[in-house]
Amino acid sequence: MLSRSLALLPAALLVACASAPPLEPPPPVPPPLVAATQAQGEPGATPSGKAAVASAELPPLAPLHDDLEGARAKARAQGKALFVDAWAPWCHTCLSMKHYVLDDPSLRPLADRVVFVELDTDRPENEAFVERYKMSVWPTFFVLDPADGEVMSLWSGAASVEEVRAVVEEGARAVTDRAGAAKPEGHPDRLLASARKAQSAGDYTAAAAAYGRALDGAGQDWPRRSEALYGRLQALYKSKDLATCTRFGREHLTEVKGAAQPADFASYLLTCARALPDKAAGEQRPAREAAIAQLRTLTRTPPPGSTPDDRADALGILASALKDTGDTAGARQAQEARLALLEQAAKEAKTPEMAATHDYLRSLTYQELGRGDEAVAMLKERERQLPDLYEPPARLAQALHALDRNQEALAAVDRALARSYGPRKTGYLKLKAQIQLKLGDKKGAVETLRAEVAAHEALAPALRREEALTDAKKRLAEAEKGPAPKIRASVPR
Repeated sequence: MLSRSLALLPAALLVACASAPPLEPPPPVPPPLVAATQAQGEPGATPSGKAAVASAELPPLAPLHDDLEGARAKARAQGKALFVDAWAPWCHTCLSMKHYVLDDPSLRPLADRVVFVELDTDRPENEAFVERYKMSVWPTFFVLDPADGEVMSLWSGAASVEEVRAVVEEGARAVTDRAGAAKPEGHPDRLLASARKAQSAGDYTAAAAAYGRALDGAGQDWPRRSEALYGRLQALYKSKDLATCTRFGREHLTEVKGAAQPADFASYLLTCARALPDKAAGEQRPAREAAIAQLRTLTRTPPPGSTPDDRADALGILASALKDTGDTAGARQAQEARLALLEQAAKEAKTPEMAATHDYLRSLTYQELGRGDEAVAMLKERERQLPDLYEPPARLAQALHALDRNQEALAAVDRALARSYGPRKTGYLKLKAQIQLKLGDKKGAVETLRAEVAAHEALAPALRREEALTDAKKRLAEAEKGPAPKIRASVPR
């Protein structure tokens, strides 16, 4: 699902993968699991007869990997648009999209119109892309004009197969004839394109205004209305206009359609309302109540095209919101439903890689329910199955640390560090220092914190988070001058 700098979001409200990867967390029985393209009621989602057989025989849409310039050159040579999946290995929503949506054979015909490239945003070779296209949600999907890199279409967070198809076809059409620019000034489609360009440039105030003008100029039946509603709320949050975010979110809460965006919209509303200043506290309760009511509806009847990850995120948002109201029984019930859904999805996964999509949320939910030992067992098995990945031992280290099994946690985080790279490594160094302090190894913690600061400073500017570097320096100074500070377990995102 959603966002990722969501600095204001409480842990369980984060419904996609957070902006930059710090090691703190961002934020009824579910129906039987079905593939994203088989969700009941989704137009065109259930091919039958010969069409179904033909679709099943198609290979998935095959991407290039971490080669933006090569993909641009190929797209220019073939006269196609450039479709970019900006993702990261630590992002569970990214993994869900890879295994449940982008691998759907029905998307294969898009290869006639686009060149598809996946970019791991943590890798230094993708620094220029991260610098130019500002992201606050992982994954974010872009359709670019390969001639100049102009954003033709954009989607942040989770999507259904039909939503991916729509955003790619929209962008490909725009690349073919620059249709958006050919439309008159003030046309909703042109304003939507302007909003997306401002959003990808990090100008969230301008993006919010453009989304608003697009909505004002379009009717209720505008096909792009949900995209614009969600984009405006997201931009209002990012521009820190919390009061408008709360009012706008309440007004349009039940209008947003899609596989994941309705729950993401509720999450942004909850976050904006929660962050209102004390003088506006009276607006928090009605916003929270409205969001909870909408989330109950979404979790009882998941939107067509939603994946298990989308549904689990919605249940997690609901659980967090209920917990904030003091309804611990309701929160636990939502967490139990979430765990049942995730365990079923992992059981039905065809490969360990596909099952690992759900490890992060499963681990968090086990711990929320006081079943941390089950998280440890799951993650040990996953590391055995996928010994080259950094995520299983990192998640394992966090789970062991939370159980105060710190000697085992230290060994696990060292294995994760040996396999990790980029910004993610800095988070694992932070976790290692916390574990060392718990073990009473202040000297070792200081050495690790120095390594963390150095790792932050060594990152390319586009990959560096200045607030994380400042925090690392502060923790190092505290460790060097005094007794071990009180710390709490970090939850790798």
